[in-house]
Amino acid sequence: MPDTKKTGKRKAGPDGGSPRKWGRFSLTPRCFIWVALWIGALLFTQLLRSSASNLFFGFVNVFPAASLVYTLIARSGLRVFMASDSSVTEKLKPFTYEFRLINERRLPCPFADAYIMLPRRDSVACSERLIKISLPPAADYTVSGTVSFRFRGTYDIGVTSVYVYDFFRMFRLRSDFDSFNSVCVLPRRMVVDENSPASVSDATSRTRKSPLSIDKIEVSDLRDYRLGDALKSIHWNLSSKSEELVVRDYNTGSSNRTYVLCDMSPRFPFEAPDRPFTDPYADPSTLPPPDVSQLVSDEAYDDMNEYCADGAVELAVATVLRELRDNRTVILMWFDRRSDMGAFSFELHSVSDFDTVFRLFATAPLASPSDTVGQLASAIHDPEDARYVFILPAIDNATAADLCSAPCLADVSPSIDNEVIVYDCPERYAWPAERKAWLELCSARLAESGLRLVSGTLEGMIVLSGPDGDGDGGKEAGNG
Repeated sequence: MPDTKKTGKRKAGPDGGSPRKWGRFSLTPRCFIWVALWIGALLFTQLLRSSASNLFFGFVNVFPAASLVYTLIARSGLRVFMASDSSVTEKLKPFTYEFRLINERRLPCPFADAYIMLPRRDSVACSERLIKISLPPAADYTVSGTVSFRFRGTYDIGVTSVYVYDFFRMFRLRSDFDSFNSVCVLPRRMVVDENSPASVSDATSRTRKSPLSIDKIEVSDLRDYRLGDALKSIHWNLSSKSEELVVRDYNTGSSNRTYVLCDMSPRFPFEAPDRPFTDPYADPSTLPPPDVSQLVSDEAYDDMNEYCADGAVELAVATVLRELRDNRTVILMWFDRRSDMGAFSFELHSVSDFDTVFRLFATAPLASPSDTVGQLASAIHDPEDARYVFILPAIDNATAADLCSAPCLADVSPSIDNEVIVYDCPERYAWPAERKAWLELCSARLAESGLRLVSGTLEGMIVLSGPDGDGDGGKEAGNG
């Protein structure tokens, strides 16, 4: 994200590691040429004892100081012009960046090394690169390109520092610019199909506050009319007096709140683990069972955590929007090291409320491996008869155990449909069939605690089982 959005140890990407840097003033190996020249001039002066040799020796002594002054003046004329200080784009959409290194002086800058931050070739992060340039008087050097970022987050594109050399490249002077265009890459705002009867936010036993519900008990409030309200709920007498439509709000006897807890902790190693060699001709009965978390290739580990976290965020966005459209109050929670408390929690009553926190949520970095969704659920100190939706980048035995023992679910009515949505990308797993079977086992385990496991992709959601344990045969629940 950058790497403002990465956490953990990463091996060098396709662009290699960061180039070497030096101090604000440093000598190059070419300075030994001047030392040899000075010794030669001294010997030449002592042997000839002429005015020409004295002039030459004086020139050799004065030259470094004069060259240093010239380099200082030339360096002071360097400027960086950014097309913009910040930009916002959506992931996988083309984004064009541009910045310029400008020489404002009338003195040429023949040798300069510019350290710049540019997107990597795989568009996963930004890495520092070194370019060697030469700037004539009042000239500029333009760096531009178009990239489609694969992951959400914040990416810094610009100039870190510039080293200016003298004419003979005997020493270098550094100028720190740290001038960047911070590109905020937002996830796509996926929308779950409204007409799907088994979508992520529709269950057979929804505790939805609706005037058409057969569970309505009494009128709890009067409010302004909203698009989608039934005509039977309009209070016509009050509406005629206020000249605006007034609607009866009914109490259904249950909470109208949904907790959406999004997990962005890394669940995979950042480097491919060492696996023992397996003889392809060995007896299958003697081989160990397949590792259902093993990825299809070693390269897939490089960005698997970011890939799954992005999927979890987009599924969470779709879930929040659906719940808000159903006139439910949503409490969105996630771990975030940018918060003083280590996590964020926002109560959302409308889509406009979500818009105010969307960028903060969309650019959340990877959490710590110890910050699990089970710990996030334990932060709910006052459990109520609300609906809980857990969004996971992946699921393992430890996560399933944390969810089954979540304190907030202990007193929740069994009639409420609570869900665990795990982002699934079968194309990245080496054993997709075995992993699907393992997810079925997880769904049965979660169903014992009243949790329905949903396999979510960015194209749809597949309900694996319900709290009563009966699956729907892999029925597609919604389209993004």
